[in-house]
Amino acid sequence: MKHFQLFTDKPDYAFLIVLLNCFGIDSPEDKKEFCKEDLSDRKIVEQIENIIPDLIMYYLPCKSAIYLNDINIKRCITILTQFLKLFEYKLCRKERIIQRKKYIYYHIVSSKFNNLHISKESTEISFS
Repeated sequence: MKHFQLFTDKPDYAFLIVLLNCFGIDSPEDKKEFCKEDLSDRKIVEQIENIIPDLIMYYLPCKSAIYLNDINIKRCITILTQFLKLFEYKLCRKERIIQRKKYIYYHIVSSKFNNLHISKESTEISFS
């Protein structure tokens, strides 16, 4: 996995857990869902700002200036997405309408098994 476009070095798994705990998630295999309103209630911006010194160690200086300044909820989700990619996970989203208001719910899935190939010549399905 290429990480040199954003990061100087790949963080260890323990730091990923620290980041996930800010979002109320125990591990990447945790099936919890969250929306921006949940993150606002958890005061995610303050929690991410508390770990900025650790985040700066991993980001390239030019990228830390972009992603670690003016932290908001959307940027927190972006940071989480970038770190999940390093460990072959991704953040998926679902839209739900609740009482005529649209909410976007996020959850983590493994990206290891997302390479589904269906051959047009036969009905054979292969995973790579």
